[in-house]
Amino acid sequence: MKYLSITSTANPIIKEAIKVKERHSNYRNDAFLIEGLRLIGVAAVSPDAAIKKVFFTEDFSSKREGRQLLKLIAKKDVRLIETSKHILSKLTDTETPQGVVAVVSYRLADISGIRFKGIPLLVICDGIQDAGNLGTIIRVSDAVNADAVIILPDTCNVFMPKTVRATAGSLFNIPIVHSEYAGFFDYIDSKDINLYAADIHSDNSIYETDLKIPLAIAFGNEARGVSKPLLKMAKRVFRIPIFGKAESLNVAMAASICLYETVRQRLSYQK
Repeated sequence: MKYLSITSTANPIIKEAIKVKERHSNYRNDAFLIEGLRLIGVAAVSPDAAIKKVFFTEDFSSKREGRQLLKLIAKKDVRLIETSKHILSKLTDTETPQGVVAVVSYRLADISGIRFKGIPLLVICDGIQDAGNLGTIIRVSDAVNADAVIILPDTCNVFMPKTVRATAGSLFNIPIVHSEYAGFFDYIDSKDINLYAADIHSDNSIYETDLKIPLAIAFGNEARGVSKPLLKMAKRVFRIPIFGKAESLNVAMAASICLYETVRQRLSYQK
């Protein structure tokens, strides 16, 4: 297994990787950093991800799991770079890094290319600003086997380190689509997909809502909720009942409840 050894932060390759890390606030799916054995392992086998470089420490490569991952990546003609813990710390975003970081690009899906596996289920992220919430919604969307996650304007960057980590690899398992409102409305109309929205102020309970039909379910901004354009176009708006004293639910938690209720209804319907 061939690899390059770099011991200075002045090296152009390290400088370039640091720049990739620093520009994560932009929507740059052409190059971003991911960390850790599991996340890089998922990206390595994803048809929509392309690993460009892998930085690792000697400690990482001395472990069996580390060697296995590096051998897998080496087969893909990816540049492997051994470096020190000090240099790797310049590229990581976690308190306890695992000793491996990769520069990766990701191919965003086109809304017209979404393939449905059964009754359509699209998860709509509308102005969600917390990176952890967005990553968790992508993760649960993957868990329920949704057809795609559609990112609408004013939603935070999918490729921020915190978002990517929160997906726990699901970013590379489910189609992610960026869309404007008009294009999204045209698409679901052309596919006869019903737009539903989760809103705390609704009088309709999710448990009294039919979720067995083709659906795009929208989850909104943490403070403002679903935007007015979506609420106006939604065929039904529902809420999750709260029986205790809590004022509201975290949007990622709400999405998890709604999506699993959708699965429950559809499984019961199929029996």
